[in-house]
Amino acid sequence: MTTVFYLGATGYIGGAVLVGLCKAYPDIKVTALVRNPAHVDAVRAVGVEVVQGTFSDTDLIAAHARAAEITVNSADSDDVALITAVLAGQKARVVEDGKPPAVLLHTSGVAVFLDGGKEGKSDPNGKTWNDGNEADIRAITPEMLHGAVDFPILRASEAGYTESYIVCPAAIVGPPTGPVHAGSFFIKFMAQFVLAFKKGIYVGEGSNLFYTVRLDDIVDLYLRIFARVLSHADTKASPYERYYIAVSTPYTWKNIISLFSATLHKQGRLEESTVHSVPLSAIPPCVFQSSCI
Repeated sequence: MTTVFYLGATGYIGGAVLVGLCKAYPDIKVTALVRNPAHVDAVRAVGVEVVQGTFSDTDLIAAHARAAEITVNSADSDDVALITAVLAGQKARVVEDGKPPAVLLHTSGVAVFLDGGKEGKSDPNGKTWNDGNEADIRAITPEMLHGAVDFPILRASEAGYTESYIVCPAAIVGPPTGPVHAGSFFIKFMAQFVLAFKKGIYVGEGSNLFYTVRLDDIVDLYLRIFARVLSHADTKASPYERYYIAVSTPYTWKNIISLFSATLHKQGRLEESTVHSVPLSAIPPCVFQSSCI
């Protein structure tokens, strides 16, 4: 029986993937880390075993990652201590236990590929990152957003201590389907951003691009990858080939802000639906001035 250690079972992405995984593969043995005692029963109802703990319980996480054939991390994409514990457990499995490398399915995010623009303007000649080009994925550094986690995973996989598969989604939208109701981080963040300024604002001309992808498409991608894991289809592939950028619909930031402003105004939470251009200095550091393509 295939054994899976699961991180992120109560989250928006992780919960949806967990439900899809258990439906598609009812015979696998999944053990999920759950932080909130109030969520234990809901996660168990999916058909998995539960171990209670937090992401700070690094010894516990390392032990379960060492024991499991597959670890799925759909939790925090920037938690260096968490991924360090997972990789330590998986390395011990190889070096000390003499077992083949375990699989690590990790969720990152396309903000790793932000172009660093500061003018709110799309550059038609800017770099387009391609997951079919291994050189692009090899260009990921620890200094990039999410790179502090992606980089050590790729290196550990290259060294033979894990067999990594990284899913790098755009802003995820769609109704939640996990065992615990958890909404899209992107939707919540954008609504809070607009409400904090009491109006819709964007940098410069607002033509800089960002992408969205639907939650059910991310679940489908995970299931496709999981099928390849079980069939050992990509075991000998480079970890840089097992990096999947998941994007669907491009939007300009002006369009994104306009959609949120119109919706919040319609709900009576915003006085006006009009959006306004501002200089970069008017907002705190964030992604709204850059493109991601």
